[in-house]
Amino acid sequence: MVGGFFWIARVKTHDADLGPRLVPLAAELEGIKGAYLYFGVTGADSLVAEYRDVVVKDRPADQVRAIYRELLAGPSKGHVALFPEGTELLEAYWTDKGTLFLDWNKALTQGFRGGTARERALIASIVRTAGENLPGVDRVMILVEGEPAETIGGHFDVLSPLDVRDWQ
Repeated sequence: MVGGFFWIARVKTHDADLGPRLVPLAAELEGIKGAYLYFGVTGADSLVAEYRDVVVKDRPADQVRAIYRELLAGPSKGHVALFPEGTELLEAYWTDKGTLFLDWNKALTQGFRGGTARERALIASIVRTAGENLPGVDRVMILVEGEPAETIGGHFDVLSPLDVRDWQ
């Protein structure tokens, strides 16, 4: 036991002799990623892609948050913002099996005003934005305050993960 302790102490001493470890600044971990965000079209039931440069960090969850922060900011052209006012993305993570979990605040469901077409456009905007910009994401699960949502506006079931291919 004493020999093991000595070896560990020696390794630590040896590492200290290598000099200070360089830790990158937060700005060095950031980069620019091109993203296609999906917004509504005035007077139509379709979506249009809008290209944006998004500042992202290395962690996948941070990249997701940055992309959806831009989507929530709304369109820069004459397109239609689909999210209810006050909607925020609280958390994002995805499994190695390709399911992206997006956890929204209650404004997503409580603030939704619209019919079937608007709800479909909102869901498609969420799912298509993920499918277009996040390689490896095959399904999107919509959560509200940490719980699976049955629906956003009462017209579409979102209780199960949504397949990206079904919303293109």
